Amino acid sequence: MKTAIVTGAGSGIGRAAAERCAADGFAVLCADLNEAAAHQTAAELIALGHQARPVRADVAEESSVAAMVDAAIGWTGQVDTCIANAGAMVEGDVLSLSLDSWNRAMQVNATGAFLTARAVMPHLLAQGGTLVFTASTVGLSGMKGVAAYSAAKGAVVALTRQLAADFAARGVRVNAVAPGAVRTPLSESQFRARAADEAEFQALLAQVIGRYPIARWGTPQEIAEVILFLATERSAWMTGQIIPVDGGLLELR
Repeated sequence: MKTAIVTGAGSGIGRAAAERCAADGFAVLCADLNEAAAHQTAAELIALGHQARPVRADVAEESSVAAMVDAAIGWTGQVDTCIANAGAMVEGDVLSLSLDSWNRAMQVNATGAFLTARAVMPHLLAQGGTLVFTASTVGLSGMKGVAAYSAAKGAVVALTRQLAADFAARGVRVNAVAPGAVRTPLSESQFRARAADEAEFQALLAQVIGRYPIARWGTPQEIAEVILFLATERSAWMTGQIIPVDGGLLELR
Protein backbone atom coordinates (compact mmCIF):
# COMPACT_ATOMS: atom_id res chain seq x y z
CA MET A 1 0.00 0.00 0.00
CA LYS A 2 1.29 3.45 -0.89
CA THR A 3 1.69 6.03 1.86
CA ALA A 4 0.80 9.73 1.81
CA ILE A 5 1.72 12.37 4.34
CA VAL A 6 -0.79 15.23 4.42
CA THR A 7 0.07 18.31 6.47
CA GLY A 8 -2.71 20.56 7.68
CA ALA A 9 -4.96 17.49 7.53
CA GLY A 10 -7.13 18.57 10.44
CA SER A 11 -9.48 20.76 8.44
CA GLY A 12 -10.28 22.43 5.13
CA ILE A 13 -8.23 21.54 2.06
CA GLY A 14 -5.90 19.30 4.06
CA ARG A 15 -8.73 17.18 5.42
CA ALA A 16 -10.29 16.92 1.96
CA ALA A 17 -6.90 15.89 0.52
CA ALA A 18 -6.50 13.23 3.21
CA GLU A 19 -9.97 11.90 2.44
CA ARG A 20 -9.33 11.83 -1.29
CA CYS A 21 -5.94 10.12 -0.94
CA ALA A 22 -7.44 7.51 1.38
CA ALA A 23 -10.28 6.84 -1.05
CA ASP A 24 -7.66 6.29 -3.76
CA GLY A 25 -5.97 3.60 -1.68
CA PHE A 26 -3.22 5.45 0.17
CA ALA A 27 -2.41 4.89 3.81
CA VAL A 28 -2.58 8.46 5.08
CA LEU A 29 -0.55 10.04 7.85
CA CYS A 30 -2.77 12.91 8.98
CA ALA A 31 -0.51 15.66 10.31
CA ASP A 32 -1.71 18.87 11.91
CA LEU A 33 -0.60 21.41 14.50
CA ASN A 34 -3.98 20.81 16.15
CA GLU A 35 -3.53 17.29 17.46
CA ALA A 36 -7.21 16.78 18.20
CA ALA A 37 -8.12 17.74 14.64
CA ALA A 38 -5.53 15.31 13.25
CA HIS A 39 -7.03 12.55 15.39
CA GLN A 40 -10.53 13.41 14.19
CA THR A 41 -9.56 13.21 10.53
CA ALA A 42 -7.75 9.91 11.04
CA ALA A 43 -10.63 8.45 13.04
CA GLU A 44 -13.12 9.35 10.32
CA LEU A 45 -10.95 7.68 7.68
CA ILE A 46 -10.49 4.55 9.80
CA ALA A 47 -14.25 4.36 10.35
CA LEU A 48 -14.65 4.25 6.57
CA GLY A 49 -12.26 1.31 6.34
CA HIS A 50 -9.15 3.24 5.28
CA GLN A 51 -5.62 3.12 6.69
CA ALA A 52 -4.83 6.33 8.60
CA ARG A 53 -2.81 7.59 11.55
CA PRO A 54 -2.71 10.99 13.24
CA VAL A 55 0.36 12.93 14.26
CA ARG A 56 0.88 16.39 15.69
CA ALA A 57 3.27 18.37 13.50
CA ASP A 58 4.42 21.98 13.51
CA VAL A 59 5.84 22.52 10.03
CA ALA A 60 7.77 25.58 11.23
CA GLU A 61 9.83 23.44 13.63
CA GLU A 62 12.57 21.26 12.16
CA SER A 63 12.41 18.59 14.86
CA SER A 64 8.63 18.32 14.58
CA VAL A 65 8.79 17.85 10.81
CA ALA A 66 11.49 15.19 11.20
CA ALA A 67 9.35 13.36 13.76
CA MET A 68 6.38 13.49 11.38
CA VAL A 69 8.36 11.82 8.59
CA ASP A 70 9.80 9.29 11.03
CA ALA A 71 6.25 8.43 12.10
CA ALA A 72 5.31 7.63 8.52
CA ILE A 73 8.40 5.49 7.97
CA GLY A 74 7.89 3.69 11.27
CA TRP A 75 4.30 2.95 10.30
CA THR A 76 4.52 1.71 6.70
CA GLY A 77 8.22 1.87 5.85
CA GLN A 78 7.84 4.32 2.99
CA VAL A 79 6.49 7.66 1.78
CA ASP A 80 5.15 7.77 -1.78
CA THR A 81 3.69 11.25 -1.76
CA CYS A 82 3.69 14.26 0.53
CA ILE A 83 0.93 16.83 0.36
CA ALA A 84 2.59 19.90 1.92
CA ASN A 85 -0.59 21.82 2.60
CA ALA A 86 -0.15 23.37 6.06
CA GLY A 87 -0.17 27.15 6.04
CA ALA A 88 -1.24 30.28 7.87
CA MET A 89 -2.98 33.39 6.59
CA VAL A 90 -1.48 36.68 7.79
CA GLU A 91 -3.25 39.87 6.76
CA GLY A 92 -1.99 43.43 6.38
CA ASP A 93 -0.02 45.65 4.02
CA VAL A 94 3.62 46.52 4.69
CA LEU A 95 2.65 49.63 6.65
CA SER A 96 0.50 47.70 9.10
CA LEU A 97 2.44 44.43 9.38
CA SER A 98 4.60 43.86 12.42
CA LEU A 99 7.88 42.02 12.00
CA ASP A 100 6.44 39.20 14.12
CA SER A 101 3.50 38.83 11.71
CA TRP A 102 5.81 38.88 8.70
CA ASN A 103 8.03 36.24 10.30
CA ARG A 104 5.04 34.04 11.16
CA ALA A 105 3.84 34.09 7.54
CA MET A 106 7.29 33.16 6.32
CA GLN A 107 7.95 30.51 8.97
CA VAL A 108 4.72 28.60 8.48
CA ASN A 109 4.22 28.97 4.73
CA ALA A 110 7.71 29.26 3.22
CA THR A 111 10.04 27.74 5.83
CA GLY A 112 7.42 25.08 6.53
CA ALA A 113 7.44 24.11 2.86
CA PHE A 114 11.25 23.96 2.85
CA LEU A 115 11.50 21.89 6.04
CA THR A 116 8.84 19.47 4.83
CA ALA A 117 10.51 19.04 1.46
CA ARG A 118 13.94 18.54 2.97
CA ALA A 119 12.74 15.94 5.47
CA VAL A 120 10.67 13.90 3.06
CA MET A 121 12.82 14.09 -0.07
CA PRO A 122 15.18 11.16 0.74
CA HIS A 123 12.15 8.88 1.08
CA LEU A 124 10.50 10.19 -2.08
CA LEU A 125 13.75 9.54 -3.93
CA ALA A 126 13.68 5.95 -2.70
CA GLN A 127 10.15 5.45 -4.02
CA GLY A 128 10.20 7.69 -7.09
CA GLY A 129 7.50 9.69 -5.36
CA THR A 130 5.71 13.02 -5.61
CA LEU A 131 5.55 16.23 -3.62
CA VAL A 132 2.55 18.53 -3.91
CA PHE A 133 2.49 21.99 -2.33
CA THR A 134 -0.54 24.12 -1.63
CA ALA A 135 0.41 27.54 -2.98
CA SER A 136 -2.17 30.26 -3.68
CA THR A 137 -3.36 32.57 -6.40
CA VAL A 138 -1.90 35.42 -4.32
CA GLY A 139 1.52 33.86 -4.85
CA LEU A 140 0.99 34.37 -8.60
CA SER A 141 -0.85 37.69 -8.65
CA GLY A 142 -1.04 40.35 -5.95
CA MET A 143 -4.08 40.96 -3.81
CA LYS A 144 -4.68 43.99 -1.62
CA GLY A 145 -3.86 43.64 2.06
CA VAL A 146 -1.94 40.35 2.27
CA ALA A 147 1.68 41.34 1.71
CA ALA A 148 3.33 38.72 3.93
CA TYR A 149 1.06 35.89 2.86
CA SER A 150 1.52 36.78 -0.82
CA ALA A 151 5.31 36.89 -0.45
CA ALA A 152 5.37 33.59 1.43
CA LYS A 153 3.18 31.82 -1.11
CA GLY A 154 5.32 33.32 -3.88
CA ALA A 155 8.25 31.59 -2.21
CA VAL A 156 6.32 28.31 -2.32
CA VAL A 157 5.77 28.81 -6.06
CA ALA A 158 9.50 29.39 -6.63
CA LEU A 159 10.46 26.48 -4.39
CA THR A 160 8.14 24.17 -6.33
CA ARG A 161 9.89 25.00 -9.59
CA GLN A 162 13.35 24.75 -8.08
CA LEU A 163 12.75 21.37 -6.49
CA ALA A 164 11.26 20.10 -9.74
CA ALA A 165 14.42 21.14 -11.56
CA ASP A 166 16.68 19.61 -8.94
CA PHE A 167 14.99 16.22 -8.66
CA ALA A 168 13.19 15.42 -11.93
CA ALA A 169 16.11 13.37 -13.24
CA ARG A 170 16.13 11.41 -9.98
CA GLY A 171 12.50 10.36 -10.27
CA VAL A 172 10.68 12.82 -8.00
CA ARG A 173 8.00 15.10 -9.40
CA VAL A 174 7.12 18.35 -7.61
CA ASN A 175 4.03 20.40 -8.42
CA ALA A 176 1.69 22.83 -6.66
CA VAL A 177 -1.96 23.69 -6.62
CA ALA A 178 -2.85 27.39 -6.32
CA PRO A 179 -6.37 27.74 -4.93
CA GLY A 180 -8.50 30.83 -5.17
CA ALA A 181 -11.17 31.59 -2.57
CA VAL A 182 -12.15 28.33 -0.87
CA ARG A 183 -14.83 28.11 1.81
CA THR A 184 -13.13 26.53 4.81
CA PRO A 185 -13.57 26.96 8.57
CA LEU A 186 -10.43 29.14 8.57
CA SER A 187 -11.55 31.46 5.78
CA GLU A 188 -15.01 31.75 7.28
CA SER A 189 -13.64 32.64 10.71
CA GLN A 190 -11.47 35.38 9.18
CA PHE A 191 -14.42 37.00 7.48
CA ARG A 192 -16.58 36.71 10.58
CA ALA A 193 -13.86 38.46 12.59
CA ARG A 194 -14.08 41.45 10.23
CA ALA A 195 -17.88 41.68 10.29
CA ALA A 196 -20.00 43.43 12.88
CA ASP A 197 -23.04 41.25 12.17
CA GLU A 198 -24.40 38.56 9.85
CA ALA A 199 -25.42 41.05 7.16
CA GLU A 200 -21.90 42.48 6.96
CA PHE A 201 -20.46 38.96 6.94
CA GLN A 202 -22.60 37.99 3.96
CA ALA A 203 -21.70 41.25 2.20
CA LEU A 204 -17.98 40.52 2.63
CA LEU A 205 -18.43 37.04 1.18
CA ALA A 206 -20.33 38.44 -1.79
CA GLN A 207 -17.64 41.08 -2.38
CA VAL A 208 -14.98 38.39 -2.68
CA ILE A 209 -16.97 36.16 -4.98
CA GLY A 210 -17.90 39.11 -7.17
CA ARG A 211 -14.32 38.99 -8.53
CA TYR A 212 -14.68 35.42 -9.82
CA PRO A 213 -15.98 34.52 -13.30
CA ILE A 214 -17.41 31.32 -11.83
CA ALA A 215 -19.28 33.26 -9.22
CA ARG A 216 -19.08 31.04 -6.16
CA TRP A 217 -16.63 29.84 -3.56
CA GLY A 218 -14.50 26.82 -4.32
CA THR A 219 -14.80 23.75 -2.12
CA PRO A 220 -12.00 21.86 -0.39
CA GLN A 221 -13.04 18.75 -2.31
CA GLU A 222 -12.49 20.50 -5.65
CA ILE A 223 -8.94 21.41 -4.64
CA ALA A 224 -8.34 17.89 -3.34
CA GLU A 225 -9.20 16.39 -6.74
CA VAL A 226 -6.38 18.38 -8.34
CA ILE A 227 -4.01 17.53 -5.50
CA LEU A 228 -4.67 13.81 -6.02
CA PHE A 229 -4.08 14.20 -9.76
CA LEU A 230 -0.71 15.81 -9.11
CA ALA A 231 0.19 13.24 -6.45
CA THR A 232 -0.39 10.19 -8.64
CA GLU A 233 0.64 8.73 -11.98
CA ARG A 234 -2.32 10.48 -13.57
CA SER A 235 0.08 13.43 -13.94
CA ALA A 236 3.16 11.36 -14.80
CA TRP A 237 4.55 13.81 -17.38
CA MET A 238 4.14 16.91 -15.22
CA THR A 239 6.62 18.54 -12.89
CA GLY A 240 7.34 22.11 -11.86
CA GLN A 241 3.74 23.12 -12.58
CA ILE A 242 1.63 25.56 -10.58
CA ILE A 243 -2.02 24.74 -11.24
CA PRO A 244 -4.52 27.49 -10.41
CA VAL A 245 -7.89 26.18 -9.25
CA ASP A 246 -9.60 29.52 -8.95
CA GLY A 247 -12.91 29.78 -10.76
CA GLY A 248 -11.22 31.58 -13.65
CA LEU A 249 -9.91 34.43 -11.48
CA LEU A 250 -6.40 34.82 -12.87
CA GLU A 251 -7.13 34.30 -16.55
CA LEU A 252 -10.56 35.82 -17.00
CA ARG A 253 -10.89 38.73 -14.60
